[in-house]
Amino acid sequence: MKAAFSTLSLFAVLTTLNLAIAQPGNLPTARGSMPSGDAGVEYNLVDSNGEKDGLWIRVWPSGSLYYKGEFEAGKPVGKFLYFYDTGKLMSSVEHKGKTIASIHYRPNGSVQASGHYNSAPVGEEPIKTGSWGYYDETSLQRRSESYVDGVMNGEYWVKDYKGKLVEEGTFNMGKKDGKWTSYYESGKISEVITYASGELHGEFSSYHPNGNVRISGVYSNGSEDGSWKTYHDTGEIEKIIKYSMGTKVKDILINGVFEETFPDGRSMSEYTYRDKLLEGPYRIWYDLGEYVIEPFIDEETGEQLQRQVLVGTQIKEEGEYVNGKLDGPRYKYREDGKILSKENYDNGELVE
Repeated sequence: MKAAFSTLSLFAVLTTLNLAIAQPGNLPTARGSMPSGDAGVEYNLVDSNGEKDGLWIRVWPSGSLYYKGEFEAGKPVGKFLYFYDTGKLMSSVEHKGKTIASIHYRPNGSVQASGHYNSAPVGEEPIKTGSWGYYDETSLQRRSESYVDGVMNGEYWVKDYKGKLVEEGTFNMGKKDGKWTSYYESGKISEVITYASGELHGEFSSYHPNGNVRISGVYSNGSEDGSWKTYHDTGEIEKIIKYSMGTKVKDILINGVFEETFPDGRSMSEYTYRDKLLEGPYRIWYDLGEYVIEPFIDEETGEQLQRQVLVGTQIKEEGEYVNGKLDGPRYKYREDGKILSKENYDNGELVE
């Protein structure tokens, strides 16, 4: 239903509204913004050409005000206010020529997002432009995005609830580009990845929580390429992995304990290396055993819980290396666990 006002009536219902991002209590309400009239009735005006003109409002089915704003010759002008069915402010949208400044609110009054749109014809979705901020319920900005004609372009970052950076990088017309950095909660760098037009390309590095390098390598057109290195948290190199355009060529084991597993995760073998040489005990397992679920009682709470355990495994062979050579006894076992043979070595030589 339509109802026309006189010019004086329209003037009387227009009020000056101030929006305070950090003060939800100062926000306008639907009740305070509703023109006088019958509940549930939509008020609007058109000019001699049938275009929207003057004050327009729309209501929820309950009769509560949904939006209020003005048109000139069919185009929205000035500030529009949108409300939840509860009467709380949902959005403040101000038309400024070619752009629209917007602030969007949660039902509790806290700011959810703010930024600008490019103006669009009535009935069409506006397009994001420029910098956009997204906020948590304490009004702390948690994410920043940049747009050009609705496409992400420019700086991007995410912060945690303490205001510390979680991730930052740059988009180039909707695609990640350049260096992207992620952070631990401590503020130390967790990972640095390089992109080119949305594809992994260039240097890659990840870090242990103490700041020492964990992995370093290079991507080429989305695939690992060349020598990739892994490190212990002490800074000592662990191994080198050789790649050729995403295909692993070989592993060079340098320092640490290295385990091979069967497809289900059961141990197949375990060797220790020091400066590229085998050093210390080693073990090899039969392809036996399985993971099963067993019940147990939590000692602190007395609650009955379940856990996954490995049963039925059997070592096939074990011994020890010193400076890359077998040294001391080497045992071989049958599948039932009984010793099959025992050999003694001294500096790599079998002792009769």
